[in-house]
Amino acid sequence: MSQSKKDLRLRGSPSSKTEGATSKNEVDEYIERAKERLSSIPAKLMVMSGKGGVGKTFISVSLAQYLRKMGYRVALYDADETGASVPFFMGERKGEIFMDEETGELIPLLTDDGIQVMSIEPLLTDKSTPLIWQGSLRTKFILQTLAMTKWDDPHIMIIDLPPGTGDETITIAQYVPPLRFSLIVASPGKLANGIVRKAINFSKRLEVPIIGLVENMSYYVCPDGTKLSILGESIADSMAKDFEIEVLARIPLDESIRRAHDEGIPIYDIARGTNIDRELRGLAEKIASRVNLPKI
Repeated sequence: MSQSKKDLRLRGSPSSKTEGATSKNEVDEYIERAKERLSSIPAKLMVMSGKGGVGKTFISVSLAQYLRKMGYRVALYDADETGASVPFFMGERKGEIFMDEETGELIPLLTDDGIQVMSIEPLLTDKSTPLIWQGSLRTKFILQTLAMTKWDDPHIMIIDLPPGTGDETITIAQYVPPLRFSLIVASPGKLANGIVRKAINFSKRLEVPIIGLVENMSYYVCPDGTKLSILGESIADSMAKDFEIEVLARIPLDESIRRAHDEGIPIYDIARGTNIDRELRGLAEKIASRVNLPKI
């Protein structure tokens, strides 16, 4: 197979008002190709929240790593175009995405532990330049990459969504075919309580089954074993009760999270046997069970 990176690099902003314009027929073709390609992936999991800063990408990457460690083939799609950070979390700061010159298909980045990753970050020419794209360009990129990426038969695709319920999230929810689910990520405190509820209602309105809730940064364990609610009162139980969903994990604040971010090392390699390791492993096991992944 011949692979090339020619013409794949993207600028941070369009050079003219017409750059990126797409006809309705072209959009319809992308949608149909995306649906056909993704229909062969047994499970798709949208990791979402109403607000930023709750740790969606950390949860997405950790789930991918733990599921891969369990033996599953995992695809990780970074839908947060203006804040793409999946490659950084995974230690793939110089990773590349290629194109098969014969078929025109995109070959996703493959991490050292075998996770297939599609993200806009490896395609940007200048890593320090912000991505200044209007909604139509962001939607087009989502549809193009969903239609053109050649995945290697993953058991599950994990989709790391941007904050809120904007263009990327709407596009994914509308055009990613079943079987798909959403995982809601929250953090403690009244602010998260109000905004995360919008994400839950969004998922219900678009008829995406909610697989459960994760409360990230739930507590901090002091050296003497005392648990402190650093960010405020937990909202997990009240939200689960109000919406009749299950709390799947309560992820503690832990220094190993910073190390995982900075060094691109999975939590299971640097915090084996700790509370955070047990919670993330348990979360991955519950996800595998609830989306009916095969026993491996």
